[in-house]
Amino acid sequence: MEKKLNKYWEMKASADEKSADLFIYGAIISGYKWNDADVTLSEFKESLEALPMTVKTLNMYVNSPGGSVFTTIAMMNQLERMKSRMVLNAYVDGIAASAASILIMKADNIYMYENTFLMIHKPMISLWGANAVDCREQADWLDKTEAKTCIPAYLSKGTDTLTDEKVKELLNGKDNWLDANEAAEFFDITVLEETKDAIACADIELLNRYKDVPGELFIVEQKNTISAEEMTYRKQIVEQSVANQAYLTTILGGL
Repeated sequence: MEKKLNKYWEMKASADEKSADLFIYGAIISGYKWNDADVTLSEFKESLEALPMTVKTLNMYVNSPGGSVFTTIAMMNQLERMKSRMVLNAYVDGIAASAASILIMKADNIYMYENTFLMIHKPMISLWGANAVDCREQADWLDKTEAKTCIPAYLSKGTDTLTDEKVKELLNGKDNWLDANEAAEFFDITVLEETKDAIACADIELLNRYKDVPGELFIVEQKNTISAEEMTYRKQIVEQSVANQAYLTTILGGL
């Protein structure tokens, strides 16, 4: 029986090959080869570079609670290189939390539906069997990640309202949830007037680890605002991402 690939992303070019869609639904897993079914970061890079040269727009659809910081940084760098040949648009279909909130900052244009959310907090990792030395080293690494990756990413898409003090406030150790209008106050985000009744976040376990999660994120509502074919495709991505949750408990590195 053919093994089902553990992918944290799906990508496909449009029929006319002028644009492409990148779906990031569910947790961003490690991107390393833990077993034969895993899809690596190299394969993500290869898929990006394999897009036809006629593709001038890459639409990235995000509904993710975050995940591996290592993978997210690598994806950000890979997407940055692709921006020399195409425009990158990011659409928040449900939530862009934790690492996913940093990932979308690489887009040229960010769009949020009125009923979607952005969540920002300090980078985190999970440690098992770690001693004091391990913990201090990882704490230093987290501080560097925040200073060299998180803060620059947020400031790069910030409005005049996003001062250095405000960034520190958003990285104050709490889970800070912003609805679309609140996010647009601090970031260069276009709020789309229509609501997006997207599929609720698939990785409920990870979402439950966060604090002050808006209650509506646990509710699935579908009003067929997208085609039946597209909804089926997105459901498949969500179902696949549920299996990826187990991988988050076996890797180091998460936001």
